[in-house]
Amino acid sequence: MGNQETEIQNAIRVKLSEIGFVRRNNVGKFYTPDGRPITIGIPGEADLTLFQNGGKTVFIETKTPAGRQSKKQKHFQNVVERRGFEYIIMRSVDDAVKYIEKVKNEG
Repeated sequence: MGNQETEIQNAIRVKLSEIGFVRRNNVGKFYTPDGRPITIGIPGEADLTLFQNGGKTVFIETKTPAGRQSKKQKHFQNVVERRGFEYIIMRSVDDAVKYIEKVKNEG
């Protein structure tokens, strides 16, 4: 993930914490201190999972304004939406603010 996307993601995480617990999902290959490779996560998994106050779970993919989903990310979105979960692409903290306003208006 590029630096700009990391900054966007961090700002979104802070803002969304106003309405629930936000989990950063790490996906990829990592190495143990002794050099052994380990793979974690689900390929294409959303960057964030919001466990919203009241029990709703939302999967959030963060992208730069020009960023595009990979094929694996689109597949993950399809899988979770078929199971009834919400999946959102957020490109700025303003997207998080709009989502929070929507949630507050629904409640």
